[in-house]
Amino acid sequence: MAEEGHVIGIDLGTTYSCVAVWRKDHAEIIANDHGNRTTRSYVTFTEAPKGVAKIDVCFSIDANGILTVSAEDLSTGNKKEITINSDK
Repeated sequence: MAEEGHVIGIDLGTTYSCVAVWRKDHAEIIANDHGNRTTRSYVTFTEAPKGVAKIDVCFSIDANGILTVSAEDLSTGNKKEITINSDK
């Protein structure tokens, strides 16, 4: 039997964002720590030379459907991380 993997979808909207994981035959939207299925999107624009990234973002999901999103401001070294747990 073939090994099953995990498929996730991330909607990075300009106002709200959400994450879904494919389970069995449908997509399940993962609620955030407050039980909401969408999370307010935050975007910051700073001056930088064209083509030079100043923020590094990483999306990681484990075998239990727990999503961790981390971001680092490369110019200051400030780091933030959020974990979104599956309700299953």
